[in-house]
Amino acid sequence: MEEEVGPSYEGIAEFYDYFSTQDDLPFYIHYAEKQGSPILDIGAGTGRVSRYLAEHGFRVTALENSPSMLRHLKREVKKISSEAKRKISVVEADMRDFELDKEFKLIIIPASFGHAMTTEDQLSTLECIYRHLARDGLFILDLYPAGTMDEHSRFEEHPVELPDGRIVVREGVIDCDPVRQVMRVELTYKIRLPENPGNSWDKQIRIVSGAALIYNREADLLIRLSGFRVVEELGSFARDPYTPDSPRRIIVLERI
Repeated sequence: MEEEVGPSYEGIAEFYDYFSTQDDLPFYIHYAEKQGSPILDIGAGTGRVSRYLAEHGFRVTALENSPSMLRHLKREVKKISSEAKRKISVVEADMRDFELDKEFKLIIIPASFGHAMTTEDQLSTLECIYRHLARDGLFILDLYPAGTMDEHSRFEEHPVELPDGRIVVREGVIDCDPVRQVMRVELTYKIRLPENPGNSWDKQIRIVSGAALIYNREADLLIRLSGFRVVEELGSFARDPYTPDSPRRIIVLERI
């Protein structure tokens, strides 16, 4: 029987931001300044982007479904300024089926659209986004083009020291199945406590997660079927033009 995989972040939310690049934050600020509030951050995770936008004066709704991520998000929101706290709302909801009774000037889904694992889920997500996007709003769809991804890869990242003195290393194995159009990600977090002076690890946390592999033609069809049109197409958060070799496909969309 083939293994079924889907989004999974349980038990590792506190480490997530330490292994996330921050190069997308100025990009989202650019569009926030262009569009204004309110902003909807779908698949908000730890609230990394939502908190940054709120701290820069924008009203943000952070939508997340993972219990582990939600707990961490709420803890992190408590740490930001009182003024920023008033500008951020946290909503527990599934991106495939949500109703907020509100329209947004800007909707973003940073690197999370692949968590809609099937075509049905992807269309449902886009339909929800369409309903919540203001007539003059923009929707930013951030994709990893399936055609540029290796079928098998391994990685190990540099150790990170947490504020409490713990040392954490993240390593992973990524397997892409182009037939099933599924990416399987196995991540291991190795943790060393401050009182441990050696090279051994005191704890290891392993998770298996998954995401859909979405090819460009498929993405184009999903966009058209959902009633959007392309405003801009970029290959990086530095605003490089998109080419077939770009490791990222960032599509800025509006309602037709």
